Amino acid sequence: MKCAVVGGTGWQGAGIATRIAKAGHTAVIGSRDPDRARRLSAKLPAHVGLDPARFEGTGNVEAARAGAVVFVTVPITAHRETLELIRPHVEGKLVIDVTAPVNPKNHLENLWPKEGSATEEAQAILGDDVEVVGAFKSVSATMLLNHTMPPNSDILICGDDLQAKHRATLLIREMGFTAYDTGKADAGRTIEGLTQTLIFLNYAYHLNQPGIKVVELAHGMKILPDEKLFQ
Repeated sequence: MKCAVVGGTGWQGAGIATRIAKAGHTAVIGSRDPDRARRLSAKLPAHVGLDPARFEGTGNVEAARAGAVVFVTVPITAHRETLELIRPHVEGKLVIDVTAPVNPKNHLENLWPKEGSATEEAQAILGDDVEVVGAFKSVSATMLLNHTMPPNSDILICGDDLQAKHRATLLIREMGFTAYDTGKADAGRTIEGLTQTLIFLNYAYHLNQPGIKVVELAHGMKILPDEKLFQ
């Protein structure tokens, strides 16, 4: 299967492309500058140790047209413009929106769209005929690129279409991660905010590419909640 990575010539796009190839699919890397995309698709396979045949480079429109699944990995400042550009080419497709609202000029600031989150903005622009799922919002590009390492992150997903989330979950599993459905598209307002939080933790505590993992309390605990305590 061909998966487009629209705006894929940044670090996050390169990481997503790596994971697509790792899953055995072909990553069609798109860019406003097709030559830049072709250069990355030529260099990335050797950098991450994967089959060069799994990578292609082209323009954003051509990538969106070619991909059965379309990942959007642009900065929030280019998000709306890019979605409007690819809208005619993604009808009936699964679009996985990776964009977080972090200001590219100040990583400790969020630029929230009027819809509430990047995921909601994507759904509003692309329309009801496109299945939009927000995912990969809080996993570092470094973790994505290091595809042979056990992941330090789970993938929190959101979206209004349950079937689309099921399809995204299966693909995310192939890409080496566990996905958790966090609710409808408006849950993006929570999970997209985690990106800036993780960046702050990296800056403030010098944590090495921190991630989010979903864990449960171990079985066998001796002290349990009991309403009698408050009577």
